[in-house]
Amino acid sequence: MKRQTKSVQRLIDLNICQPSDIRQAEVEAEKLSTPDFAAKLRRAEKLAGAIGDSNRIKILLLLSKRQMCVCELESALGLPQPTVSHHLGILEQADLLRRSRRGRFVFYDVLDSPALDLVKGLTA
Repeated sequence: MKRQTKSVQRLIDLNICQPSDIRQAEVEAEKLSTPDFAAKLRRAEKLAGAIGDSNRIKILLLLSKRQMCVCELESALGLPQPTVSHHLGILEQADLLRRSRRGRFVFYDVLDSPALDLVKGLTA
């Protein structure tokens, strides 16, 4: 067991916290500090950042209906093409979208993911 801070020791002395509960929390925190879990945290941060913008949420919701090209999204959202492309790039880097090219046009599909389910659930 780690050496307790004064504030934690005071809570133990007052019977508010139990040493066994504190040890259990320490063991759980150690599991969250492994290299494997660190990779999962980075992925979660990337996803949270990608869906942390209202325009990107709108793009995900629109693309969950059907595949669209950049110009359709630009028109639907009333945003300039560079802004739409910027948001699409962030979503694509987070592995939430797939793009395909047809001639001069780029089309986007949303990929099924827990992040998409979360967005749909929060906006239902």
